[in-house]
Amino acid sequence: MRAFLEPSRIAPLQVDLRRVFWVGIALWAVALAVVGALTLAGNETGRAVWICLTGFALGFLALDWERRHRDR
Repeated sequence: MRAFLEPSRIAPLQVDLRRVFWVGIALWAVALAVVGALTLAGNETGRAVWICLTGFALGFLALDWERRHRDR
């Protein structure tokens, strides 16, 4: 006997993605400041600065995406 799944009766949760993306951008900015300070102190951080810059930039791209898809 096969069991059938019925459609969910739970409404989707409305989330403000701008706040989520701004929190992510802030975290990447803090990480960039820490890694930058470590680099200036003479510690070898390798690619960490570029990783933080990439995360920071992707956060702003995500904000742009959210702005363009806000009404959907």
